[in-house]
Amino acid sequence: MKGILRKIGKHKLLPVVFSVISLLVGSMVIGSVTSFTIAVFALVCGLQFLTGKSAKLEYYLSGLEVKVTSNENPVGKYGQKINFAASLVPLLTSQLGLYVLPIVLLYIVTSLIVAWPIILKLFNRKKIRAHAVKVLETERPTVAVYVTGMKGVAYQINQWLPVLEKLDQPVIIILREADIFSGMLPTNILTVTARTQIDLEAILGGATSVKKVLYPANTMKNVQALRYHHLDHIFINHGESDKAVNQSKLLMAYDYLFVAGPLSEERLRAAGLPLREGQVLHVGRPQAEMALKYQKEINRINTILYAPTWEGHVKKVDYSSIGELGYKLCKEIIEHDGFSLIFKPHPYTGSISSTHKYWLSKILKLCEDHGVEVLDENNSLHCAMNSSDILVCDISSVLNEYLVTGKPIILCNTQSLDFEQLHSEYPSAAAASLVNVESNIVDVIQLIEREDPLQASRQRLRVSSLGDRTDDPLSMFKSLL
Repeated sequence: MKGILRKIGKHKLLPVVFSVISLLVGSMVIGSVTSFTIAVFALVCGLQFLTGKSAKLEYYLSGLEVKVTSNENPVGKYGQKINFAASLVPLLTSQLGLYVLPIVLLYIVTSLIVAWPIILKLFNRKKIRAHAVKVLETERPTVAVYVTGMKGVAYQINQWLPVLEKLDQPVIIILREADIFSGMLPTNILTVTARTQIDLEAILGGATSVKKVLYPANTMKNVQALRYHHLDHIFINHGESDKAVNQSKLLMAYDYLFVAGPLSEERLRAAGLPLREGQVLHVGRPQAEMALKYQKEINRINTILYAPTWEGHVKKVDYSSIGELGYKLCKEIIEHDGFSLIFKPHPYTGSISSTHKYWLSKILKLCEDHGVEVLDENNSLHCAMNSSDILVCDISSVLNEYLVTGKPIILCNTQSLDFEQLHSEYPSAAAASLVNVESNIVDVIQLIEREDPLQASRQRLRVSSLGDRTDDPLSMFKSLL
């Protein structure tokens, strides 16, 4: 029931529908509609519509702006509840007439108070922009991090924050979409929004202090920053994995590709990309090395982390086990005495595929019914890795980063590939035990607990994928900038 109510609450314009129903019910009860009722109905629907579209309004009002505190929109936090309550006003007006006027006035005042930050931004856009320009002139950042993407993309910059905060150069984070900031972890790094090309020009064009631009994702909107040819453009990626996206020809647009280790470069060369001399540089995964603890000996397995990836934009790159396989393995782990499950789905899961959305809801319901810990995008994946004894995952960077811990890995063979083809297409699979929909994951875990047959393979792949453990990825990263 709670889940149904949450889904209903997400439909921003649903209060308008309820107001229409409220008006119809009221008019049927008394057999007529007064002009005052119509006026109140129109006013309520107008305010409901505007506050329902507040996120888009916030987006279009966010030009060049320095972000200093969480920009969680109070309209989104409280406005929807107020709007649902206001849906009753047309009904009350049709019954009570002018006696409802205080309630109407209260709704208007409340809506204005809740929407006040947006109203202020509307009338202070020039001052906000001027302040941002002044801060840029004062701070004079030399390294810019360019972040863009659909809702939920904040995890891509969040994983780099511990590294960026330790750089010896002044850094600026450029957000092309304002709502990214609400998902970001607290940081002392200068962060600005730049919605338009004109906003971006103020940061990267002309006599900018910026020398290098870092890109944690390879998105189409990156081209708007790549046009600044006088800057060095460096792709740093938000994950090291065997996914096909890491073999894109669009990677050739960057001056440098900071990759984790030899396996990353081999992947690029295997794709036939015409890499330039000195374009590919190995930097390891400094954030993983900084956050994860290495465990040499594997004792009893108690805590299992299941961290699947999402379905991707097209079927060919769908590596996600969120489906029958994911549900089955969660159920088997939950029903086995002595195992504790932690579930951390990818924040994009279900955003493209209704099938994956359905299975995700089933797994979440299963977890809710059995008290399983479910982590969202605000919970640290690295902390979950440290607290777990074994990882269950898909083809994704989660597998490769977990190698830092030295602990066992189970890989979901979602495409049911045979052993040779799987290891040929996805070399990182050599570090993991395999499961498919026909497997009993409890049996696989218990075998690993007794023998841990892939310990040596994990150690070899860890060096190939992420570099030697004796290296200092943070120092390498800083020196190359």
